Amino acid sequence: MQKKSEGIKPAITRRQFLSDIAVLGAGAATGAGFTLPAWAQTKSTKTGTVRVWGEPGPYGGVAVDAMNEWAKQFAPDLTFKLETLSWDGVYVKLMTDLAAKNPAHCISVESPIAYQLMAEQLLEPLDDVVQKVGKNRLVDGVKWEYWGAWQGKQYVLPAHHQPHLLVVRMDVVKELGLGDPDKWDWNDLRNAAKTISEKKKDMAGISLALGRNLCTDYHFAALLHSAGGSMFDPANKFQVVFDSPETVEALEYVKSLQPYMPKGAVSYSFLEVVDSIVTGRAAISFYWGRPYGRAAEENKPVFANLESFNHARHPKTGRRSNWNDFQGWCIPRSNNAYIEEVKAALAYYQTSPEWLVRYCHSLMPNVSPVYKDVLNDPRMQTHPFFQTKKDTIMNYYVNSLPHSSSTGNELLKGISPLAGIVHGRSILAQTVQKVVVDGWKSADAAKWGAKELEQIRKDNLRLLGGAV
Repeated sequence: MQKKSEGIKPAITRRQFLSDIAVLGAGAATGAGFTLPAWAQTKSTKTGTVRVWGEPGPYGGVAVDAMNEWAKQFAPDLTFKLETLSWDGVYVKLMTDLAAKNPAHCISVESPIAYQLMAEQLLEPLDDVVQKVGKNRLVDGVKWEYWGAWQGKQYVLPAHHQPHLLVVRMDVVKELGLGDPDKWDWNDLRNAAKTISEKKKDMAGISLALGRNLCTDYHFAALLHSAGGSMFDPANKFQVVFDSPETVEALEYVKSLQPYMPKGAVSYSFLEVVDSIVTGRAAISFYWGRPYGRAAEENKPVFANLESFNHARHPKTGRRSNWNDFQGWCIPRSNNAYIEEVKAALAYYQTSPEWLVRYCHSLMPNVSPVYKDVLNDPRMQTHPFFQTKKDTIMNYYVNSLPHSSSTGNELLKGISPLAGIVHGRSILAQTVQKVVVDGWKSADAAKWGAKELEQIRKDNLRLLGGAV
């Protein structure tokens, strides 16, 4: 493991840094220094507001600022406007707005939802934009289809990837002699959580989400995939394979960790897990990069001692699966008067390394760069977090990629067109709750979850081309 840089104070605070880039973004000609594709320079005479949906986070605002810079030059009577939606509210709102013939014109959502939308043929193909953005720019270890390709067409343009990793309070781990988290397996992780709970007053050993929500889905999915299990088999017409020894093992492992979690974990979702880390009430978690920004502003001692690693290895498979959201931009095709303008604006922002660096800097290290030129851009390392958290940042950005998985592309074996439906119903979280709340045997919970997944598959065979 690389030696960490210790004792170096950031030259500026995160809040100051974000303020500075906001000022730079206001009216700065950030497109300078790159050649905009000719088709993206075509003037548009259209008027109105281009509605852009994005999940909570400042990065959506950065992208929309870039789109408005394009509009200022090439479509002066258009304004791109960001509408922030909750993680789990996109599909219902989209269906409602489509029925009302008033959909958003551009959407950035979690990948399982995008996969379903493209399978439903609700999105505009973006192969022409991909060619202009640069087919060979992707960082090593990823493929275009991870963001969203279906039946030979690309429907989603990369925005970022964001894995959850093993977030660890290194001061606590070192004090208790718990070894190197990068070398832990499942047994070591459980022992660390147990020891911390026993030795540190008012501190949980580990904080995971156990509520009926997406965060629980994502935490459990990583364990399921590390054990070698999955919900569906993409090589066999997406038959359900959830009722398996691997599912039972993952459920039993969660149950074995529960005594070392906060008592309220059975209702925890995203924010509660972050709170437990930032306030110092938990020493270990599975999480994306968001706790670093909050801790830097609210609890500097916690920030100084946080590090993130690839997940603990499964003792038999050796897998260290994370839940990595390959999130991107897509364009609803129905009743959309601004398809060409959105394509041009996306090309403008996606071919500007400066805008893409700002996008990543807006929430460090939560949103990872997807293009090699952006990852290697010297401006990337001007963010103050690079002074003390470079190893953690590179774990999120690069070292996580060989272990990527998700509920929409399980073990990277194939995009699931059923992912958005499963995503909206939190089947995995409900299965976990059968064990940790209702006291079911893990084998019975696995059977229940498999039955629910079977029903989803049966009800949506149209997305599988009528497969049986």
